[in-house]
Amino acid sequence: MNRRDFQTGALASLFTLPDLAQAEDWPARPVKLIVPFAAGSSPDTANRLFGHELSKVLGQAVVIDNRPGANGITGTMAGLSSAPDGYTLISINVGTLAINPFLFPKQRYDPLQDLVPVALTASTANALVVRPGLGVKNVRELIARAKAHPGQLNMGSSGTGTTGHLSGELFKAMTGTFAVHVPYRGSLAAYTDLIAGRIDFMFDNLLSAGPYVKDGRAQLLAVTVPQRSELFPEVPTLQEEGLAGYETVSWTGLAVPKGTPPAIVQNLKKAVEATNASANVSAFYRQTGAKAIAPMTDQQFVRFVTAEQEKWSALVRRSGAANN
Repeated sequence: MNRRDFQTGALASLFTLPDLAQAEDWPARPVKLIVPFAAGSSPDTANRLFGHELSKVLGQAVVIDNRPGANGITGTMAGLSSAPDGYTLISINVGTLAINPFLFPKQRYDPLQDLVPVALTASTANALVVRPGLGVKNVRELIARAKAHPGQLNMGSSGTGTTGHLSGELFKAMTGTFAVHVPYRGSLAAYTDLIAGRIDFMFDNLLSAGPYVKDGRAQLLAVTVPQRSELFPEVPTLQEEGLAGYETVSWTGLAVPKGTPPAIVQNLKKAVEATNASANVSAFYRQTGAKAIAPMTDQQFVRFVTAEQEKWSALVRRSGAANN
């Protein structure tokens, strides 16, 4: 990937006079936020709350435009084909930036060349959940059950190549276990079958898993980050359960199409940073177990995404999920 081209365009600091004049008038109308996932999904829920709070900072409405399909590629492409005038924001996440380039190597965009970062906003742990009737109390018992009955446990996910799927593949590789992967079209269908006993366990982001855990429909065994979740402080991490070095994190953010005037990008950065620190967004993060991501420079963003791509590409190769 051509990071030098990205930095030359996205990191430019010399604003032209027309750019500055345009930035002074921006935003003069509502701003569209493209969410490349279905309405009602966890990314949609988070973006709707964030968009509502961002509208207060901008003084203009932020209109959510759901464009689901192809693991987020459909919506991302729709955003990239929009006019680079600051009136189209694109919701980005670990899937669209760090996983899809390797899951779909023929996709028609390069996230480090075609997108200009506004901000990474939040990160969240993934959760290892099991059906309550499985009869295991902790991760060690789940591993023992999987080893005693290889291939007899079913591991669900919200889709092939998702962070949940790849977190599960890492779990199986590190524990030397085998379970049958059952991909679904989204978390809702996966939880329906988990509750019904048709699948035995799954990995999913904590935002989606939380409500099922709280009402007892799913049992939370561990989280996938080094520190325990403030939302479920009694639940151990996978590292505490003996999987040294295990870590998978989901993250989200916002970007704009390449060519958006730098002065407008800077105004957007300030508005998004203010929104991310607002009381309502902070409360949402606390309620869902997410953590705000501190502001990054564009160089830090490139380094972060590059490191994430290296990590997740290895998991895609290990899973054999790449769509060549």
